[in-house]
Amino acid sequence: MTKVVSIRMPGALEWVIRNHAAQSEMPASDIVRLILMHAPDGQFSFSALRDFQQFLDAKFDVRLPEEIVAKLRVAAGRLGVPISVYSRVILYAYYKRRLVLVDLGERYTLAENHDQEKSA
Repeated sequence: MTKVVSIRMPGALEWVIRNHAAQSEMPASDIVRLILMHAPDGQFSFSALRDFQQFLDAKFDVRLPEEIVAKLRVAAGRLGVPISVYSRVILYAYYKRRLVLVDLGERYTLAENHDQEKSA
């Protein structure tokens, strides 16, 4: 089973996600799923990530498997934020290259991009 998660976000972020999906020849919901499924066990400090609270002029509805939604809900609940805010912050950080997918051998996770800090 799946559940719909509605995420308010800047139109520019929605455009980047849809463009990434088109280039990857995948549905946008699959791109978002691949990013968010690695967030709950990620190696990063959520509080250090920036939330985009102004100009949330787009709404992105994504259908995700129930097990991913449950994990996102637990992670968001621990931080005291709604799942939609948690998802927006993760997506924004991923597309700003603050977070990257890291191969741990048996699985992937999201982690802070330390290379970005060195080049900044």
